[in-house]
Amino acid sequence: MKKALLILLSVTSIVSFAACSQKARVTSSWVDPALNGYTANDVLVIGVSKDETRLKLYENVFVDEFAKNNIRAQASHKVSGTILEPDRESVEAVVKESGASSVLVTHVVDRKSETLTLPGTVHYRPVNFYGYYGRAYTRVHMPATNVTSTVVRLESNLYDVSTNNLVWTAQSEVINPELLRTDFERIVGFLMADMKKKGVVR
Repeated sequence: MKKALLILLSVTSIVSFAACSQKARVTSSWVDPALNGYTANDVLVIGVSKDETRLKLYENVFVDEFAKNNIRAQASHKVSGTILEPDRESVEAVVKESGASSVLVTHVVDRKSETLTLPGTVHYRPVNFYGYYGRAYTRVHMPATNVTSTVVRLESNLYDVSTNNLVWTAQSEVINPELLRTDFERIVGFLMADMKKKGVVR
């Protein structure tokens, strides 16, 4: 019974580790030190992706997050009515049509699988009292386990339309994303927090 319990606890630990690996974080960010009081307002949100459904979801989630912070924002697909073509003329046209003073562009820079090996463990349980007078222990060994995660890395850049200059950039990553709204809300929340910390959103 004790051996079965120990094995169950070990398996539970592995499952818990895999569940915790579903996370998001900002890995690095930068802000222009010469902002001179600039704050993001009237933001055009642009997602760069060939997947129309995910692009629209990402843009909508970011617009909603800006709205929670009393900042006017627009999704590029709603302004243009379609996914933007990857050329300067298309982007300039939608920026002009939106009347935005800031543009936030996000794209995937890397997607890969990473395997982490969880080392094997050895548990000890005491034998009965008469077995070596309680000094001997029976070993229960759990072999090493490989856990594979999908890591998606993103880059987000915020530009001031009046100067066309980059004012803030951040690199982030999402691990094991299911690409549901909750995944986008998680990473967008971290990006918004970083913008606040850097002073481009107030």
